[in-house]
Amino acid sequence: MSPSVSTTSAPTVDQLRFAALEKQVELLVLQLHLLSQNSGSSIQLSLRDGGLELGKRSQLPKYPSVSLHTPPEIEISRPTTPEHSEDSRSIVSSQKSEFSLPVTPRPEFSLPVTPALQPEPEEDQYQTPSAKLALQILNIIQRYGQNTNSQGIPWAGKTKFLPFVEEYVINQKPIRCVLPAFPFKSPNRKDKVIGVLPDLGEELALMHLNGLCESIAEIYEPGATVTITSDGLVYNDLMLIDDAEVWDYSTAVRDILVAKELDHVNTLRIVDLLGSSTSEDLTKEEYLKNASSYRDELVEKYGPKDFDSREAVRTDKDTCMTYRGYIKFLTKDLRHGRFAKENPSKRQFKDAIEALALKMIARGKAFAAAIEDRCRGYVRLSIHPSVGQTKLSVPLIPQAKDVPIMTPWHSSIAVGLDGSFKTVHADEVRDSHDLVLRNGQPYYWREKADFYDYGDLKVEFEYLYPCGVIIRPIQGTTPSLRDVDMKKIRKLAELQSPVILRGFANTTERDLFISKAEELGEILPWTFGILQEVKDTGRTDKLGNNVVSNESMPMHFDGMFKYLPLKDENGNEVKDEQGNVVKVQSPPRFQYFTSIATAPKGTGYTLFAASRLFFKYLPAPWTVDRLEKIKWAMDNNGFWDAKIKDIPLVVRHPVHNTPSMRWHQPWDSSKTKFSTCEVTIQNDDQSLVEVVDQLLYDHRICLRFTWEQGDILVSDNVAMLHTRTAFTGDSDRELWRIHFD
Repeated sequence: MSPSVSTTSAPTVDQLRFAALEKQVELLVLQLHLLSQNSGSSIQLSLRDGGLELGKRSQLPKYPSVSLHTPPEIEISRPTTPEHSEDSRSIVSSQKSEFSLPVTPRPEFSLPVTPALQPEPEEDQYQTPSAKLALQILNIIQRYGQNTNSQGIPWAGKTKFLPFVEEYVINQKPIRCVLPAFPFKSPNRKDKVIGVLPDLGEELALMHLNGLCESIAEIYEPGATVTITSDGLVYNDLMLIDDAEVWDYSTAVRDILVAKELDHVNTLRIVDLLGSSTSEDLTKEEYLKNASSYRDELVEKYGPKDFDSREAVRTDKDTCMTYRGYIKFLTKDLRHGRFAKENPSKRQFKDAIEALALKMIARGKAFAAAIEDRCRGYVRLSIHPSVGQTKLSVPLIPQAKDVPIMTPWHSSIAVGLDGSFKTVHADEVRDSHDLVLRNGQPYYWREKADFYDYGDLKVEFEYLYPCGVIIRPIQGTTPSLRDVDMKKIRKLAELQSPVILRGFANTTERDLFISKAEELGEILPWTFGILQEVKDTGRTDKLGNNVVSNESMPMHFDGMFKYLPLKDENGNEVKDEQGNVVKVQSPPRFQYFTSIATAPKGTGYTLFAASRLFFKYLPAPWTVDRLEKIKWAMDNNGFWDAKIKDIPLVVRHPVHNTPSMRWHQPWDSSKTKFSTCEVTIQNDDQSLVEVVDQLLYDHRICLRFTWEQGDILVSDNVAMLHTRTAFTGDSDRELWRIHFD
């Protein structure tokens, strides 16, 4: 791929059609390779770096032409065991193929690196405004998925869902997605999970799904929804889990949606899928009374006739991957308790697990058919690995590259020192992490550190999505800001910004606010003094300062325009060859705020984009190494009248040496009455501007923070970028801000 091409922009029609041809060529090459092995010829074909390589060959038959479609006379035999490799190259090298003439034109499953695409719509269908918008929406959904291949267009099933999404667009209806998930907590509460009810893991997963929908709403006004179809009652009896536990878990999931105001996510129970009644007014007593009947009705109504789970595992790639996933988690889930006692020997346990997995496959088929019937036209999401033809695999809590993906009901959350969320098994972190409770219930694991200990001041920590942490006094207490150890707040902010103190007294007392800033570090003065009152002054002329307006602002870091004389080791100013004092950009290390008054709900958010997350989701071909070499320039007019060049795009954090973004979003006159800004990439492709701007606002990277009156907030100005959304002109919204090093 050319370095100048941005992979975050929507694929063009030509790219999609060419990708389809590439898939067909890959499959043909694989088939020819197998044919050559079977016939004794020495054709040497391989795919390297996305290209076709032909080696030295002999006995190569001469063909008058080669079609890009699968030759109808060739069939690849399927693996005979669910333990076959998930890599097509391994299949080529390890299995013999049997051919018969004639046979079916295409295999019934596609290999992970060569997923078969659905038939492409006619080209003119892509050219309509509705189709183009539908494709943009699917690109957003795709970003949240994990089906990838070497061509950079990861989702083979995209074209399958394009007509459904376009129909929503034409009718101006919300895009509907469906996800079977959130059944119940793993029964292994010793090694895997920390309780029977949802915890921080479920909260993060639901906020992640809600963020997906909010991202779609930013380009498509009707927005999107994700419908969770809880599959707990489908499988719980097989795993010897009580129906009451399934009810309590799913009810708690619904409570999270309400408490967190996750309005784009909704839920269905099995009774909703069956259509006989709805769960809206369903009581726990009625649910428990009829639970077994619901299961029987599901299998009777939707179970495929004469379905053979073992044969499906052998012949269908998606089913095989699901089966293997079942084997993996069931082995640890059922290691303790009644199931293990009933199957005491290793052989008995293994056989029982495999039999159970096959039963779950059959139940799953019935459940999938019910979803298909009830949720026609929905974009199908899945928590299971998939080749991506009929659904998109979506990790609910994305992890670092090459780290196994686990669902929150099969894992615990471990919060790292940097604020990262890791899905782990409880037995992996019990010694290195503290178990944090909320309302007396296990909530998450937290890596041990002294900046969580505030002595006699008892506080609780609430993690925000996707970054940031709120510190509150324990319920029933209202300590003063003067009681807080600000050195620990600074240390925490260097790793987990932004850090918010909420529920403390005296936070709007000016003298106390300033004295606590002095505890944080060296206060940095500006021309207006040390404290700026950030509120709308009502000024609207070109030379006004957008900071003290009600306008939205560009993503930036503070101190962009602050330059100070460079000094040598003796404290003397450094001069250039012409005798001019050399000045260097000198932004502050931290921002320190208190909220005096807030904006109306839904306006006046402060947005914080974390560099740590920016680089986690940075798409190919962009890399940290490449971005660290890039310089950029900006041209501002108005209040911020400056032309600056040779600005490094990435700097290293002075404490933990992680890469940190240095950026000012381009800002034209359509967005502001005040200063405009043009940005130029000096030594790389200009398309990077769009990549950076899009990524910085991504809901997986950028926190939309809602202020409450009296909030104290500390943010690391190196690790974070920030901005503000607009608020109404008659709002009294006011923040006090101090910079410190």
